[in-house]
Amino acid sequence: MAKKNYFDSSKKVFVKLYKKRGSTYSYWEVWNTDNKNATTHWGKLGKLGKQEGVSAASYPEFKSKINSLIADKENECYAEIPEEKQFTVVVTFKLKTWGTTADLDRREQIRSILTEHLGWTGNGRCDDGDIGSGEMALYADVIDPYLAIKTISKEFTTKKVTEEHSFTIMQGDTIIERINQ
Repeated sequence: MAKKNYFDSSKKVFVKLYKKRGSTYSYWEVWNTDNKNATTHWGKLGKLGKQEGVSAASYPEFKSKINSLIADKENECYAEIPEEKQFTVVVTFKLKTWGTTADLDRREQIRSILTEHLGWTGNGRCDDGDIGSGEMALYADVIDPYLAIKTISKEFTTKKVTEEHSFTIMQGDTIIERINQ
């Protein structure tokens, strides 16, 4: 049986795997920084994980090594969580304006905080946002929405995000809960 190839046509790999452990998850992920180097990152969902570099002398050796690492994790019952089983946490901020250039810049600063925080705690990513009508919103795709809200709130305090905001938990188009801060 041939080994599975996790690399795309541009020689990139980014795989995030999860394993249910009681009421929480462990995560393991890998991404390459070039054609001979990658980072593995693992831990308990919601906590800063550990990371380790992986390298090889050649691209074929590197690709084989990374594909083997991923297969090993899958053999340990780690698996990707399909998008339809993930949640979206919408973080909505009230604005004093209808949405200025400064508001857009601030949205991108906060999006960066969310992306870094969710990524390094294994709980997801924040790739999208919008602004207008006196509000700005950021959309984070997460595995555990309640844990995400708890850790995002702490991160906002640490990073001095003081603007009034609320959270909405969604799965697909269904609103599960709205939480005001």
